Amino acid sequence: MSFSKIVAVLAFCSSSFGIFAQKFSLGVKAGVLGAYTNFPDSKDTLKSGVKLGYNVAGLISFPLKRNCAFIIEAGFSRQGRSFTYAPTGDKWSGTYNFIDASMALRKYFHWNLIKHVSTEWFFNVGPNINYWLSGKAHMTPYFGRQQNYTLEFDQTGQAFDKIYVKNENRWLYGINLGVGFSATTLRNQKIVTELRMTWGQTYLGQRNSEYISGVAGIMDEVSMKCNLKVLNFSVAYIFDRDIQKGRMGKSTKKVK
Repeated sequence: MSFSKIVAVLAFCSSSFGIFAQKFSLGVKAGVLGAYTNFPDSKDTLKSGVKLGYNVAGLISFPLKRNCAFIIEAGFSRQGRSFTYAPTGDKWSGTYNFIDASMALRKYFHWNLIKHVSTEWFFNVGPNINYWLSGKAHMTPYFGRQQNYTLEFDQTGQAFDKIYVKNENRWLYGINLGVGFSATTLRNQKIVTELRMTWGQTYLGQRNSEYISGVAGIMDEVSMKCNLKVLNFSVAYIFDRDIQKGRMGKSTKKVK
């Protein structure tokens, strides 16, 4: 299913949960992640590794029919790139900060895993958006000292400790695919674990988007014509709310 079709389906779901808005769930989540960089044009010279990171987010969930739910999340993540320039053995590592937002359509299935505990497993799919806030990087040459840099977007200069980035894509779009497990802990509360794959679609920039003053051959060693494939494991704690049920028994008449 294409990205545009997924957005259309979720937009339809978001317009249909108005009648269920009396019931919703709020929660917080945190997780660890590993990001792999896909270089479509430079796979022979730029060898990717896995860059570890983390994410934190808040979420709201609205129940739908047929044991489904519509999920909205917003938060912060630290991701990045790790790769080696094969001809010289130079190792590059970038750490990037993002604001994250996502929507998902989730389908639940009852699973009697633990006696006297309500448990379910689920899968979900939906679009993901990242906004690139800032970043830093370092290069460890085959021999010599590690060099540290900070990223400067849409600027030019001659500082030797800066990577000047141009024609970058600050808005990054992708598709989330997830599977997980939910278990009730207390009344109207539950813990949720999820394994999620974010299949990044947008390139970070262009082949020559990065420039470092005084570094010969830098254009051969780095490329922002790449996207990120991220595997994330997270744990969330959820609180269920039912506004209509909470109002039962309360008088709506004004006191004179």
